[in-house]
Amino acid sequence: MDFDAGFFKELLNIFKMETGEHIQVMLKGVDELDLHQNTDKQIAIAETVHRSAHSLKGAARTIGLSDVEPICQSLETFFSVLKRQKVSMPPDMTDTLKKTIRNLETLLGTLNAEGKVTGDKTELTRQNEDLQNKMSLINR
Repeated sequence: MDFDAGFFKELLNIFKMETGEHIQVMLKGVDELDLHQNTDKQIAIAETVHRSAHSLKGAARTIGLSDVEPICQSLETFFSVLKRQKVSMPPDMTDTLKKTIRNLETLLGTLNAEGKVTGDKTELTRQNEDLQNKMSLINR
């Protein structure tokens, strides 16, 4: 998408502000999910966290952060499963989710004025693969 420079700057500022909110919702939700596995409450919490992951993915797409979309998509997919059914998460899933979200937050913190992340994506990419592998354990 081609945006006027002033409009893009404003859009980028909004994205940065919303990013923090979505990250916090996801982190809080992961903690709550850990406490409410296999319960009705899990479904409501997962719905809230799913919406944040989905919104962050859409906002990233709007400003052209195509390298962030797959991570958000993995998070969104995971929370989508949890909002459809009561399940127990694999033993270290909470840690994997929190690390992924924290590293996503760190990466997004390196966003420059042109809307490009300047941080190293290697660890986040590895964690995303780990998350996808663990998701296969609950999708059986």
